Amino acid sequence: MTDKKKLDEVADQLNEDILAVKGTLEIMDTSVTEDDLHELLLKALERMDVIQRLSNEMLGFLRACLDKMDELHK
Repeated sequence: MTDKKKLDEVADQLNEDILAVKGTLEIMDTSVTEDDLHELLLKALERMDVIQRLSNEMLGFLRACLDKMDELHK
């Protein structure tokens, strides 16, 4: 798999997770019970962990791409 394709996949996954967290937070705003609120908070936290991991992965791919570009220009 090419770096560009992998980077696109990571970016798509990040977008999906960000939208999911946003949706979870919007639902939390209308949540009626404390148990519902707790469950939604746990889901949001799980998604934030995924976002953090994917962000780190994406930065690694970008760093690798920039390193390759530097090598080609030398």
